[in-house]
Amino acid sequence: MLPKSSNLKATQAALAKAVRLGHADPLNGYAPQRLAVYARLVRNNTFGFIDRCFVEAPNHLSATRWAETKERFIQEGKATSPYFQDIAGEFLTFCQTQTDFSADILALMDFEYTQLLAEVEKTNLTDPIAWDERTEMQLSPAAFLKSYDVDFLSSHFSQLEKAASHIIVWRNRHFQVKQQKLSELDFWLLTYLAEQPTSLSHLSQALADLIADHASLQPILAQAWTNWFEADVICPVTD
Repeated sequence: MLPKSSNLKATQAALAKAVRLGHADPLNGYAPQRLAVYARLVRNNTFGFIDRCFVEAPNHLSATRWAETKERFIQEGKATSPYFQDIAGEFLTFCQTQTDFSADILALMDFEYTQLLAEVEKTNLTDPIAWDERTEMQLSPAAFLKSYDVDFLSSHFSQLEKAASHIIVWRNRHFQVKQQKLSELDFWLLTYLAEQPTSLSHLSQALADLIADHASLQPILAQAWTNWFEADVICPVTD
């Protein structure tokens, strides 16, 4: 049993050291067997959570390199949140401060972390309501716009192609996480809505002010607006 005289800070320090070291050497008089069980549990849960969050990135790395980076994260990383679900973000931040992975790998990891953010976003998405061209819309709180200098979606993650790509990652009302590459028009539309809620009517006028030959784009814009609304990427502004 842990000594009754131990204060909370000493206990936390001993447990953290046991996890970082990954072995059961006696620490501050605590039973090594109990520390070993605790260390294995935390380590296995941490590694397992990282592997479930980052599924595609490890396919572009050797198993040894991936395992070594996770081990270094355990030993050297700094926890900034008490919540287990924040481990993925902390691991990504740790990797971004190291030189282990290329910018392309880090971009893919950022994308996978964004998928997690969309999944855990607490916004309650309701069924679509009636709307018209004067209804103000906004980007869904469960939708995230990303821009990368690498394209991995076109190859379904099998290749990391050097090409700029704009991506939307979102969760729909059926709790499905989806992603899609964006055309320039779609990226402009969704970026506009992310910055300021607006109506289709107002946005059409903004497009007319921006592009002289805009008439041919208006029906395309209207169709894109409808498609993104039906996909739960944009939603009406609520009070």
